[in-house]
Amino acid sequence: MVDIDAVRDWLGRLPGGSLVGRYVDDWDAFEKLDRPVVTLFGSYDTGKSSLLRRLLVDSGGDVPGWLTISARHETFEVNDVEVGGCIIRDTPGFAVGASDIRAQNNSRRAMAAVGLTDVGIAVLTPQLATAERDLLQKLFTQGWPVGSMWFVISRFDEAGVDPEYDLAEYRELSDRKVRELRELFELDDRTPVFVVSQDAFQTAGPDTDLSRETWDDFRGWDGMRDLADAFEAVSPSALPGWRHTAGQRYWTAVLDETVTELRRQLSDYTARAEVAASGVARRDVWESELDTLDRAAQASLDGLVEEVMRRSWEPSSGADELQAEIQRTLDEWFTKHEVRLQRLQQSIRKTKERERARPSWAGFASLVATLGSGEDASTTPAGPGGAAEHVETVGTMLIGMLKAANNARGPIVGGKASSAKAAGDPGRHIGIAEAALPLAVYLAKVVDEQGADRARLNQDKAAAEKRQQVVTECTERTRDTWQPFVDDVREAIVAETRDQVDLDASLRQLVEQLQEAVAEGEGLFRAGTFRCSRQGRKRVGHCGPTSGNGSDGWTPDRGRAAPR
Repeated sequence: MVDIDAVRDWLGRLPGGSLVGRYVDDWDAFEKLDRPVVTLFGSYDTGKSSLLRRLLVDSGGDVPGWLTISARHETFEVNDVEVGGCIIRDTPGFAVGASDIRAQNNSRRAMAAVGLTDVGIAVLTPQLATAERDLLQKLFTQGWPVGSMWFVISRFDEAGVDPEYDLAEYRELSDRKVRELRELFELDDRTPVFVVSQDAFQTAGPDTDLSRETWDDFRGWDGMRDLADAFEAVSPSALPGWRHTAGQRYWTAVLDETVTELRRQLSDYTARAEVAASGVARRDVWESELDTLDRAAQASLDGLVEEVMRRSWEPSSGADELQAEIQRTLDEWFTKHEVRLQRLQQSIRKTKERERARPSWAGFASLVATLGSGEDASTTPAGPGGAAEHVETVGTMLIGMLKAANNARGPIVGGKASSAKAAGDPGRHIGIAEAALPLAVYLAKVVDEQGADRARLNQDKAAAEKRQQVVTECTERTRDTWQPFVDDVREAIVAETRDQVDLDASLRQLVEQLQEAVAEGEGLFRAGTFRCSRQGRKRVGHCGPTSGNGSDGWTPDRGRAAPR
């Protein structure tokens, strides 16, 4: 048995916020009910609604407007009705493997209702369980005291033998189906199994305005008397024990479902954290490579202008020759180092394309889009109650947690990248020739202005200092022209990795918290499983106490395995 207080404490400390309040509200509403709650569950079209209609009509009750009888999937909510001393719940049918949201929600509602019940009645067709077998098996092993899990093989008039022509064969077939069912789910011999034909030959069809006389011709063999007797045999004295084990089933299911959801979230966020970490690593590598390229370019520039000035200082050089020489030299320098920048940019682009083609990128991009939206995921309304639906809020709680963390750090990720580059600034996109030409013109002008004094300047110390000043100024002008090319690449690196870098710390922290939450939840689950196994109880009806007074609430002679 699980430690319910420990489970509640754990739920209150989950990453992103507490879930305990949601579950406590559902449990408290159930615990306040002063009569046994009996829940019909199973796949859709197994006859749950027609079975409930028959019980209501036979007991003299009115059929509520929400109870519809159809071969289609008609029940979409959990509804209660009173029959005798019990509250009977009709649930939506399981839709195992369904992909549409409505069917999935129906299955969750049904599972949640089974978690909050004293007696569960699995309703099956004569074909027994097929696609829903694993789901039912999971339910049956959640700890049901003897007499609190029943099975109804429904609509048996459709099993292939007409009881009005061969009653013996009909009963033989029903006995065989009961044996098959017990073997299929390894049922304890004390587990009640009923075989019924609640609306033999569809006599009532979809009608709800009916009387008991509707089925009088079939009461001798339709099995409903045994099922009605079983309802009458439900003892209020069993309620305390049933509620105790219902609490164990409920909080165990809450723990199981929440741990399962946390594992899924951990897997998703681990993948997203890996994407973020790879972005941080790539930014570091790319910026380091860019810095190396920039330093190499700067180093080669130091003596370049001075060498050009020295070669151009010869008196025989004319202005046109001077400008051409300067233009050629600067072109070579710019071309050589811009090619290296382009290679880096190409590497960045290809790496980006490969990364975005990986499946892991889709999840990260979806997270970025969610965080960048204006919606507050932490306040998104939850679906209908129950363990399987409350865990859906885990994801929205985590999103809210990430939003809060990133809002505290600065602008939300996913926004438009800020850039020093102005959209209308053509100077950041000009080609090599256009970039070098103003420098060549400037240098040629400076040298040409010296004119006839070049020979004297070569020998005059003050003039040499002037020349060095010109070299330094021209070198700085060249650097100023080169810098925007470097800045463009750096901005591209930052832009390509911004979302990953912004989310890296938050995702690493969240993954650590999820790991701790999963480990603690698994520990609680293992501890509860160990305590239950120490009792030596297995299968349906074999885990947990029977009742508060030692009675299991089931009288064997009031409910038989199959109709006779």
